[in-house]
Amino acid sequence: MLTITEPSRDIPIVDQVDVLVAGGGPAGIAAAVAAARGGARTVLVERYGYLGGLATGGLVLFMDGLFDRRGERCIGGIHWEAIERLRANGGLAEVRPTNLHVDSEMLKMVADDLCTEAGVGLRLHSWAVDALVQDDRVTGVVVESKAGRQAILSRVCVDATGDGDIAARAGAAYDFGTMRIGLNLKVGGVDRDAFRRYQKEHPERARALRSEVRALGGCPIGANATPHSDIGVYWVNILGLASRSAGKTVDAFPDDTFAGELSAIDVNALTYAEIELRRRITIGLDFYRRNVPGYRNVRLLALAGQLGVRDSRRVRGIHKLTREELEGGAQFEDAIGMTGEMFGSGDHLQVPYRALVPETLDGVLSSGRCISVDDGLIHAIRVIPPCMMTGQAAGTAAALCAETDVLPRDLDPMLLRQQLAADGAMLP
Repeated sequence: MLTITEPSRDIPIVDQVDVLVAGGGPAGIAAAVAAARGGARTVLVERYGYLGGLATGGLVLFMDGLFDRRGERCIGGIHWEAIERLRANGGLAEVRPTNLHVDSEMLKMVADDLCTEAGVGLRLHSWAVDALVQDDRVTGVVVESKAGRQAILSRVCVDATGDGDIAARAGAAYDFGTMRIGLNLKVGGVDRDAFRRYQKEHPERARALRSEVRALGGCPIGANATPHSDIGVYWVNILGLASRSAGKTVDAFPDDTFAGELSAIDVNALTYAEIELRRRITIGLDFYRRNVPGYRNVRLLALAGQLGVRDSRRVRGIHKLTREELEGGAQFEDAIGMTGEMFGSGDHLQVPYRALVPETLDGVLSSGRCISVDDGLIHAIRVIPPCMMTGQAAGTAAALCAETDVLPRDLDPMLLRQQLAADGAMLP
């Protein structure tokens, strides 16, 4: 491979904080708010011009994992506070008491309010591109923006990038997973009642529609609820691409609906996914408009601004949470929260603090889908409410570490649990 050598240069230090949160998605919002409320001087670095990540720009609007299979809520704290704010402002669609869909645009503003009210220093349109490391300890990050290359120093960093970018740049070991990559959308003009009547009257024909549109190279356009469903506005969850091979269809991985081969850290794969998914969505919309009752007037309102990435790097922690532990009903003294799960012997998956602490690297905590879990558990961790749950735990831990001048691996988990409980988190 050909290379060039960049000349050395001085990078200006533009801030020095207690807690730096890299990534403003669901985990990053909760981490930053928790850290700032804990008294830490906190800055949140986000590459887009809004907060919320896949829950806003990615149009992943279903709050999966918030309730267990008995219908009991198992996540509280900052995530539930955001839900209550949305409900109060008409930004929540309650299909059933345990089936909640949020308004993406209103959630952006709720996230703004949560952060600004807590005193979080927001730095949007800035990409955390590298880690500053001294003696195997992360001491800050390098950010790129229209202002150029700059540095922010921190006592503790929370990696909420989704892909474990900061921990990986700092040299942390990680596991890597691949799943289908999707691209969600919002549509208008759908008469879902008419479609449901058609499903009831012609069930076999209705089932065949999905196969027909896929055979044409298009995506099925299923209508999911929004707070504006009464005027025909719905969001569409696109399962997405498994690979770049034309021969690998949606049925190529029968053992796992979400299985795929595209790497979420390969810019060529991401570029392919963006273009190919837009092409397939166009085919799907045209097919539904011409062939599916209730969709005659369907119109594209918005394509997600972010690809629906489900898996990539998972930073190896002091403890890796496994499917075997879940199925055995594992309980942890250092549990920082739980999520509802639909398999295993219990109703909840407990998440230990040690899964957030990198195996050897100091000065950084993982949160969201890049915490230490195996292939069998990533499905239970990667969705929005659990990401916010682990984010709140990471932010709270980071603030406590800054206050008491200890490394994350040396933090007393009982102290962390006490603070989380006081802040409304639901603990096992």
